[in-house]
Amino acid sequence: MNEKYDTDRLVLSSQRDMIEKCVLSLETITAQGTIENILTRTFESAPDNIIPDSDQYYSVFNYYLYKYILKHYRHKRGEVCFWRFIKNLSNEQLGYKNETNPALQLMDYLVRIYFYSDPLDDLACIFIPINDNSLIRKYLAWIKNYFYNANYPSSLLWLYALDSSLSSLFPDEIVYLGRELDSKNKSMAIPDFDCEDTVLIKRFSHKPGHYVKLEGKNANDEFRQIFTFLQHEYKDRCLSRSGKQDETVDEITYDKEWEKFEDVLRFGVSDKSESGCISFSDMRSSTEFLNTFGKKIYLNKIQQPFFEKTKLVSKRYNGRIDKFMGDNVMSVFLNDNMYAETHEEREQEAILNNFFALFALCRTLSELISKEGFTDSKLGLRSGVTYGSQLLRSNLGNEILRDFTVTGETVNLAARLEHISIHELIIHNQKYFQKAIERFPHISDLVSIDGCYRNLSPETENVIRDFTLYQNILSNLEKLEKIKFDIRLNQGFYFKLREYLEKKDINVLNSDTSEMYGYEEYTLEGFHLKFYFSYYNPKGFRDYEKIWILPIKIHILENLDIEKIRF
Repeated sequence: MNEKYDTDRLVLSSQRDMIEKCVLSLETITAQGTIENILTRTFESAPDNIIPDSDQYYSVFNYYLYKYILKHYRHKRGEVCFWRFIKNLSNEQLGYKNETNPALQLMDYLVRIYFYSDPLDDLACIFIPINDNSLIRKYLAWIKNYFYNANYPSSLLWLYALDSSLSSLFPDEIVYLGRELDSKNKSMAIPDFDCEDTVLIKRFSHKPGHYVKLEGKNANDEFRQIFTFLQHEYKDRCLSRSGKQDETVDEITYDKEWEKFEDVLRFGVSDKSESGCISFSDMRSSTEFLNTFGKKIYLNKIQQPFFEKTKLVSKRYNGRIDKFMGDNVMSVFLNDNMYAETHEEREQEAILNNFFALFALCRTLSELISKEGFTDSKLGLRSGVTYGSQLLRSNLGNEILRDFTVTGETVNLAARLEHISIHELIIHNQKYFQKAIERFPHISDLVSIDGCYRNLSPETENVIRDFTLYQNILSNLEKLEKIKFDIRLNQGFYFKLREYLEKKDINVLNSDTSEMYGYEEYTLEGFHLKFYFSYYNPKGFRDYEKIWILPIKIHILENLDIEKIRF
């Protein structure tokens, strides 16, 4: 912009002291009536003959903020409203200090006037970039400063995680000043697009002059399209509505709320396919334990201490506790949230971290059981874990209560693996090997008559081999029924884990006979780990899947440092 300014008029910065004095006086006042009296006295006599200090973005932004404040307090026009949508905050704003930038200082004061004022309505929406953890924290600090740690009577804030479609649609910042419709929907301020006294400013970057300004009909037409889209999207993507800080909320509760925001933003709320691991871990025989020892002992000695220690999933293994469901813990380990550089390394890290986390959860519960003297109980931990693709959704729930989680077939299979009983697996394998089970008695009779296994047809050999494997799987499953701690893995997870072990020269010990005996065995630090396989039809009408079960005995939990395979 290269407007020629009238030198007989005052630049806006000449009013900085007056505006600063007004805002500082509002910080110690809680009564809204008193706030309005101060704002009215300050601006009803404020000068109208103001021009921007320059043609740079913040100067022009400040000029219109000031101009619309006067429209209400000096010229008595009602229903003035200010909409602001931010995609990228400048480093100056994120690290803002009052004394470092006069234009930002003035903008800070003018924006806060809208927040303090009751008749000057405002709506602020910020899209938080989710591909940089350090930026998430900076954005949340900025939000705390302006909205949650402030004493304004009310304000509305939307937090969005930015996805690719929104990223291409929006410039770095959109500012619209105009009149608000008298709407019953007070959850958001609706613009009056018939009002001609409007202005729209779009900033495209932090560079000087990288913005455009529209007024009147042009501003309305441009913003109408943007706002229609946002009005629909806020129902799916609204994370938070801010207001005056509740004085009854204690510091611990407040900090937990912000940890939740950061967690949601960090692990994604956009609708796109992701790759990684999902696990469900459930206490086995917890109902029997509860009925035997009582609710108080179960909750205080076992369940709550265990849930408290599950924090290690996120703190140590870079995963996320998605939710607790009764005695069940759902954890998410996405490739893109791992720290490694290449896709293959992030994939391996997600697999290992989830595996180690499940091992650690088993160890944690085992230690609690031993410490409290319940080793004779049947209490244990059963986990299902899968690797694959899942769909991240931000629109689960409604605008009152929203659940940010992962969904998809990979998630569903992990839940089923955790939940399925050994008895059900035996039935699944009976159906899978049904042909061999039905034909084996007849073949066995023929072989016994002939007296040897020579000259058998390939089909007959397959039946004998399948029946032998079935018998061994059945025997394995019966032994697994008595194990307190186990991890069930889908083929995708196990194969990637096995591939990693092979790179570390930790190979299957019984590769020649594994398909006969139904398990693959490894030696780690002198301890034997057996991954038993079985056949499972998760939906009852699709092809069977091969799943793997790792039983973990107590002495292994107590003595094996499983994480040594990382090095």
